[in-house]
Amino acid sequence: MVRYALIILVLLSACAQVGTITGGPTDNFAPKVLSSSIQNKQLNVNANQQVLIFDEFIKVVDPQKSITLMPNDSRLQFAVKGKTLTIDFLDPLQAQTTYTLMSNGGIADITEGNDSLMTWTFSTGQYLDSMTLNADFTMPFAEKKTEKVMLAIFESDTSKNARYIGLFSENNKLQLQGLKDGAYYLKAFVDSDADGACGPKESQDQYFKMLQLSDKQNDTLHFYLTKPFSSKDSTSTLANKETARTDSTLKFGSLVLNWPNISEGAVLAIYQNEQLIRTLSLTNSLTKVTDLMPGLYSLHLFKDLNRNGNWDPIRPPEKLRSEPLYIYPEKIKVKANWDIEVPLNKTLDNLLEP
Repeated sequence: MVRYALIILVLLSACAQVGTITGGPTDNFAPKVLSSSIQNKQLNVNANQQVLIFDEFIKVVDPQKSITLMPNDSRLQFAVKGKTLTIDFLDPLQAQTTYTLMSNGGIADITEGNDSLMTWTFSTGQYLDSMTLNADFTMPFAEKKTEKVMLAIFESDTSKNARYIGLFSENNKLQLQGLKDGAYYLKAFVDSDADGACGPKESQDQYFKMLQLSDKQNDTLHFYLTKPFSSKDSTSTLANKETARTDSTLKFGSLVLNWPNISEGAVLAIYQNEQLIRTLSLTNSLTKVTDLMPGLYSLHLFKDLNRNGNWDPIRPPEKLRSEPLYIYPEKIKVKANWDIEVPLNKTLDNLLEP
């Protein structure tokens, strides 16, 4: 009898042990589309909505900005129910037109918030437009916070609404597919106020002449984003001046610029503590800059197209793009009685390229 009592006591003790309930491994995957009412690359589409069914419960994140239809011929309305997302086209789609419906982080799972880039290209006609546009951008002066950089494609230079619009990725690159061949105006800009349009004070670049898409689809178009010139912004221009030296006993250092590819029209601006201390025209592949006080220096090299001695950013009223500008990626430390060699393989013709 005692033996049975001990066995029962051991069993009850085992049942009373407290365990830890785990939720399993963390979900690191974005929702997967199981079915869609409009298939990718589908032709002869005659529909007023796209219905997407996912493999898990979803939510939409700022859909009016993150889910877009290109060309932007229709407003979109979104409804989520469990694992289903319905996107209604509130305006009729145009006939014989290729569209791309894109979600850039706009569809996420409801628990971990995982998202991805999703696209569906379809046509209301019998064929898909097949033009592709590749682009990237450089921004010499970083914004205070990370902003979305957009590319807008217009059918005329007076158009207020873009025919196509795309969002650059985090690595500053963009590829738009399913475009209709034709001549367009292109404008890239930092969408600081998130209104989908380029404001007069937002960093921007554009091609002021029309580009034939079929001539450019094998190229990568480079954009160089700068804020338009303002006479009130003293940092936009470079003025020749030299920092006064009051200590005659201070020993100086020198920079040796070994830049074999430099040609006529190159101007170097030398900054110390964000203050411009000297500008000089470069005429030789090897240049020595002497009498520099010890410290850290930043070097800006630009192509002075209008020969005014200043670097000029984009000037939309004059339909002039930014003058090519290259900011040396590292600060140069000058030491007293030292010659510091600074190599550079850039040329004036590719200063705008990443």
